[in-house]
Amino acid sequence: MELSVWKEEMIVGSLNIVAAFSAILAGFFANRFGRRSTLELAALVFFVGAVLLAAAPNFESLMAGRVLTGIGVGFAMMIGPLYSAEISPANVRGFLVSFTEIFVDVGIVLGYIVGFAFQFLDPKYNWRLMLGVAAIPAVLLGLGAIFFLPESPRWLVMRGRYDEAMCVLEKTVCPIGDGGNAQERLEEIIDANELELGTSLEFNGWWKLQFSNISEVCCSPSFQALAKMYCTAIGINFFQQAAGIEATVYYSPVIFKVAGVTTRLGMLGATLCVGVVKLAFVLVATFTLDKVGRKKLLILSSTGMVVSLIVVCATFKVNGINIADATSTSGVVHGGLGHIPWSDIVPTAVAESNVVGGEAIITVVAICSFVAFFSMGWGPIVYVISSEIFPPKHRSKALGWSMFVNRVVSGGVAFTFLSIAQAITLTGTFAIFCATIIISVVFTAYMVPETKGRSLEELGGACSAASLPKCSSSTSRLETPLIIS
Repeated sequence: MELSVWKEEMIVGSLNIVAAFSAILAGFFANRFGRRSTLELAALVFFVGAVLLAAAPNFESLMAGRVLTGIGVGFAMMIGPLYSAEISPANVRGFLVSFTEIFVDVGIVLGYIVGFAFQFLDPKYNWRLMLGVAAIPAVLLGLGAIFFLPESPRWLVMRGRYDEAMCVLEKTVCPIGDGGNAQERLEEIIDANELELGTSLEFNGWWKLQFSNISEVCCSPSFQALAKMYCTAIGINFFQQAAGIEATVYYSPVIFKVAGVTTRLGMLGATLCVGVVKLAFVLVATFTLDKVGRKKLLILSSTGMVVSLIVVCATFKVNGINIADATSTSGVVHGGLGHIPWSDIVPTAVAESNVVGGEAIITVVAICSFVAFFSMGWGPIVYVISSEIFPPKHRSKALGWSMFVNRVVSGGVAFTFLSIAQAITLTGTFAIFCATIIISVVFTAYMVPETKGRSLEELGGACSAASLPKCSSSTSRLETPLIIS
């Protein structure tokens, strides 16, 4: 199928946009219909989208399939960490939730391998197979959700289905040795849910509140605690993507080509190297974050990323690596969210210069180091913390808004990287990333709580610790949980 450049950009860019907004919708859907139903819907929508992409006869069908897969991605990115957090014991919650990032990286590596394998088939249908094969994990997710996965015990308690919640707790959380029996855990969850109900506000008629009441509510300890939770979750999702990880992964072939990797097979190997490093160091985080702690790993991750980017910037500057003189348009690197022309953004000045092999190797190692430090901290831990810190009624909605910010920033960085780099050079662009990461260290130190080993009820109880003020007689009685949307 022949597509113009702008149509290709529409197909690529639509995924992030749709995923961002569908993540918000998924948060409300999960609260209303349950976590397992949300998983089932995500699998169904993604399956239909993948099949439609594979069978698409024209551009309009491709866009429809891309929109559907975007909805599936948004739902899955929200519900994956949420469900894992709510079904896990506190002592291994970080380990289990971090599998969200692990399987994202596994998917990227498999995508590279499948793309490389299918390119030797007939071009008339190889791209259809590449797109259609995404239906396989959707089928596996759907079957798993229908036949094997239990409903979240926290959601069941919110709906007053205590007996069902007890059964799930006995089969999942308590047998692993999280302390206490199923009955004690159930009572803790019920108490946390009732405490939130007793200290939160109904905003069905919030516009009728007098200004003095609004001011009183905003100054209350409960509201401020909840606002801090939202700021923390949205902030860490912003910094995760604003650090430039996806742009670095997308454009890593530029560095590899400077290092002398020019064959198709060699480029695949170099690109796979980045993917393997990313996956390997996510596993490091998976097995350490429940022991070392989330906050310490985030700060360590940021420190390593800053050092790595300083080396990258220095090498770019010394060797004059830039993309301002890029002119041609062949060759594509496929990443998690888009495609980047790589063979042609290596500047003429670099191609004609005598780049020392050792210096190029240093750059490649620094890029891999940056990816490694990101993967052992900011990669998985953002999803872990975002799914832990909120009270039950807010957890799914807050995570939806967090994923919205995550996808919007991710798309913004991916789509503006080339233009910014052409305007201020690659050195200037990565210097911005470096400065952003330094700011993230300050944000982490002052805003991010340590959640290691603490139950969801303990973490979410912060905004219920103090009662919110009551409204005057002229305003509505505040009875149901406060919802920020």
